[in-house]
Amino acid sequence: MMLQVARFETNGIKVGRISVDCSDVGTMVRFWSAALGYEVSEQARDAALLHHPAGAGPKLLLRQRARQRSVRWPGRRGGRRDEHGAVPDEDPNRLHLELFAADAERVVGWLATLGARKLSRYESHGETGYVLRDPEGNEFRVMNAGPTAFARPFS
Repeated sequence: MMLQVARFETNGIKVGRISVDCSDVGTMVRFWSAALGYEVSEQARDAALLHHPAGAGPKLLLRQRARQRSVRWPGRRGGRRDEHGAVPDEDPNRLHLELFAADAERVVGWLATLGARKLSRYESHGETGYVLRDPEGNEFRVMNAGPTAFARPFS
């Protein structure tokens, strides 16, 4: 049974908040509020809650946490390489955002001016886009959404 919630179909659930661990809350607030057009709802020294001004989409909680050293499994080869072939030394994040844009290439260029770093082009199962890192090294994707992608949000 599909429920009608906020004028789009869901299974009765929605993402209400996404938490991102970070080292410098202020840097991340500046980056993600500019990137998403979000405003600060609450801010403390070690955390900030961002929201869309019209209440659209999930809230973003940025929490200060010390970085943990990643575990290297015996025999495991190096992971993702950036566009220059270098293996990033940052610890992997446990969660990444996938942002959808009508013109991903333009958005990636704009995000670079805010401090993002492009790692690679992404293509899988008919989806295309780019993998980037935010100012603290957390990976996220900017995907090509296509011209009708925003007709039905969160589909």
